[in-house]
Amino acid sequence: MSTHQRKAAPRAEIERMADLLARNARLNDPLTPDTDFSPEESKAVQDQLNALAILPHEHLHYLYLAFSAKYLAALVHALRAANRETQRRAVSTYIQILSLLPDPKGNPYLRRYLRSPRAAGLPNLVADHFAKGIDWLRPSGPGDLCTLHIHFLFYCDTQMGDDKRASIDKALRDALAGKLADLSAQPDFAALPELQRVEVQRLSGILNILEHMPADSYLKSTQDHLLGSIPGQEECDVCMDDDAEMLCSQCKAVRYCSKECQMKAWKEGHKRNCWKMLDETGKDF
Repeated sequence: MSTHQRKAAPRAEIERMADLLARNARLNDPLTPDTDFSPEESKAVQDQLNALAILPHEHLHYLYLAFSAKYLAALVHALRAANRETQRRAVSTYIQILSLLPDPKGNPYLRRYLRSPRAAGLPNLVADHFAKGIDWLRPSGPGDLCTLHIHFLFYCDTQMGDDKRASIDKALRDALAGKLADLSAQPDFAALPELQRVEVQRLSGILNILEHMPADSYLKSTQDHLLGSIPGQEECDVCMDDDAEMLCSQCKAVRYCSKECQMKAWKEGHKRNCWKMLDETGKDF
């Protein structure tokens, strides 16, 4: 095997595992209406996710980046089409996978999706499912789902919400707050891993802030920063210079201030995790 082939193998293996996860989750073969995952199909997804959880962190991160680029839009499309009453296993699985994707700060594909108009309605949909009840599936947990809601609040347009304070409607924020209070009061809450408990408490605190601060004084300032209205967001991925006008031509998710920084990033790792982002039909996002 040549040196080039040896270097390419990890990326090919990562893509293969991302493709397998999409296949197990039936993103390429959508469920028909009111047809849920069979117990065997659900187990196949859970077995793979649990197996992936023991991978080295760097490999797992790259895998979820590849999955985000190729299948995030298809995953959201499948979730939107699913019915919690008749497809509970599928809904729980789709939300579980969403909650396991890396933080948008380090996942440019998730960040790009959440900041796009395509994210409209997604925060409300997931919040509604969470508040009304879904199955907790390892290796994720309630803390991971709380983190996902925090991403929605910080990265999605606040104008999505009915009161323009946040991307999640007021009634659903209230329902979430009630769900978190009930969860924290359960006897087995203390037995959750510390990080899971912290994320539950963090989302609860953010929701409380939203209800007790003037409109636009909290998340709106965050949105201004994320959308580049405040200098510093559209910064170079390498040197953090604010004047980063060059966009990666393939992934269209990271920026650079110069050709030199772009080449440096490519050599230091972007070559491995640069993927063309696809929509739910497999076309360019």
